[in-house]
Amino acid sequence: MNKKSWISLLLAFLMLTGSVSCSSGGTNEEKSTAPDGASQQTAASPEIAAEIADEEPAGNGRSDVKDSLPDDLDFGGATIHFYTRGGDRDTLMEFQAEELNGEVVNDAVYTRNLSVQERLNLVMDLILAPVNIHGGTNDQIRKSVSAGSNDYDLLGNGMYSMMSLTMENILLPMNELPYLDFEAPWYNHAFLETTNLNGHNYTVMGEVGQTMISGAFVMFFNRTMFDTFYNGEINLYQIVNEGEWTIDKMTSLCEPVYQDANGDGEANEGDIFGHYFTNTDTLGADAFYGAARIDYLKKGDDGVWFFNAGCERMISFTEKMHKLLFEGTNTLRLPYNNDDIMNTMKADQTIFVTRMLSGIDLLRDMESDFGILPMPKFDTAQEKYAEYVHDASSSFSIPVTEPDPAMAAAFLEAMSAESFRTVTTAYFETALKAKYSRDSETSQMLDIIVDGIYLDLSYIFGGSVNSPIGKIRGLLASAGNCENAASSLAKQEKVTMKSLEKLLEKYESIK
Repeated sequence: MNKKSWISLLLAFLMLTGSVSCSSGGTNEEKSTAPDGASQQTAASPEIAAEIADEEPAGNGRSDVKDSLPDDLDFGGATIHFYTRGGDRDTLMEFQAEELNGEVVNDAVYTRNLSVQERLNLVMDLILAPVNIHGGTNDQIRKSVSAGSNDYDLLGNGMYSMMSLTMENILLPMNELPYLDFEAPWYNHAFLETTNLNGHNYTVMGEVGQTMISGAFVMFFNRTMFDTFYNGEINLYQIVNEGEWTIDKMTSLCEPVYQDANGDGEANEGDIFGHYFTNTDTLGADAFYGAARIDYLKKGDDGVWFFNAGCERMISFTEKMHKLLFEGTNTLRLPYNNDDIMNTMKADQTIFVTRMLSGIDLLRDMESDFGILPMPKFDTAQEKYAEYVHDASSSFSIPVTEPDPAMAAAFLEAMSAESFRTVTTAYFETALKAKYSRDSETSQMLDIIVDGIYLDLSYIFGGSVNSPIGKIRGLLASAGNCENAASSLAKQEKVTMKSLEKLLEKYESIK
């Protein structure tokens, strides 16, 4: 697919679909895997910004898309305090770039940061919390706002965590602020629509947060292992393109792969399997479930929400997953999680493994060739491939303590627009497609993946509606849970619907 086609798909994605990602159901508050947070204050250099901008590849189409900010907007050298996460690779790469280092994404972020500061005549004080992609910063935000402090002008937080703050009257309604243009292509329109329950949006997702794309769940596969086992006679990319890449198809491809490589007579680590899946509650459940397009909560034609988790499609989904995960020797299940999820594939012990798209960074030193596929569909009748995004991908808000909401809004708009024009292209088109992927087919798969990203109310507001995705993770954590899915889910209806009722009432009461 050419560049023009990719742009069209990404624009469609941003305007019509959503992207969220995965935390552990709200239990990872302020989890850190990096050094302590830091404050980074950087003055703009127009000479450097202009020089870097001149190096932008021509013809990507995005650089010509204008924003609606006034040309003479000037904040007189004021400092904007931007509090966001920076506890791991995924979160750091969104905003931290201390200098040019030749890495295409870093340099694009650096250029964006400088350009926006110069354009608005302000200085960004980037305050990085030591919180990783799985966590949120709610405690510190609540502490600051409750003290009446104006420590932060703009907030970046895990989407899952930020959604709970939207109901606490500590975030400004953003629809009424000047300079924010929610019709612009750099905002995720589906997210705005789904989270607007009372005529207001208190947080936004969009291209300013790179995790909106890097957090998409995908299926990595060890291409060397696959081609060796199937003698190059089966083309996975062709299967995807023909609409045949389903859970059942994946299971059938995994079934004959097992080999007792370590010779101990047991199916365990060190042997060869078709698939790896973490043996506890895992984000892998989010990936398969999201790809199956099942509505846990569904709005009827009359506009009334109802509990849909016991539907036939859900029960069939758990049966398909039981076969893949627990029957025979299709899947190796170990406690490896997060970055370690990729270990068995890198070691040529498993062919398929699910992780966020950002996992491609972990494969730079992988000796065997690898590829990337969309998550498998529920069945061939499903119209298109679908992908959830990690429910702790970044969203952005302005606290009620902000003394100059117009400045914060202008900064967010300018950062979002410039990210659309430069950073996304650097990350998606250059880094992912040209630098990291190892074949042209993977580039095409990335287009399909981005086009399939979506979100729904039960995933976004999970903690407020009895954690639907937590229930799905629990079902896929053991064979017994999976087998008892129907009865387990039926028990959730009353409390889930009561929680939803309270959520809707809460939003109606927010001023």
